[in-house]
Amino acid sequence: MFGIGSGELVIIAIVMLLAVGPNRMPTLIKAVGKGIREFRKASTELRKQSGIDDLLRDDELASLRKLPQQVMKEPPPTLSADDRLRERPPEGVDLADARSRAALDAGDDDDASVGPIARQAGPDASSDGSSDEEAAS
Repeated sequence: MFGIGSGELVIIAIVMLLAVGPNRMPTLIKAVGKGIREFRKASTELRKQSGIDDLLRDDELASLRKLPQQVMKEPPPTLSADDRLRERPPEGVDLADARSRAALDAGDDDDASVGPIARQAGPDASSDGSSDEEAAS
């Protein structure tokens, strides 16, 4: 109940007994029970007046609730090595974007059409994105 274990409930009961006293404890428990009952009654009436239950039972909303489950069941698409380099450039996305914008601003159309990742890797880089230094070690 509310993430409270039995040990915590015992400690709360002892503190309440000490704070309120054994004579007034039954009236306090009755008052708390009555307050909880009134709160539940008020929330039930509010739900009936607002029609929220009808909205939650709506078929369109139910199909939207099932959508994340369907998406999670679909396998993730596999990316080619070039797509992986574009999605996660080794120099960082912000720097790669800044370099490509600078190349476009400078009017270097031949170099900008290749893309920031290909410019960094050079023509003799391997297709898996690893450098010669990584291969040597």
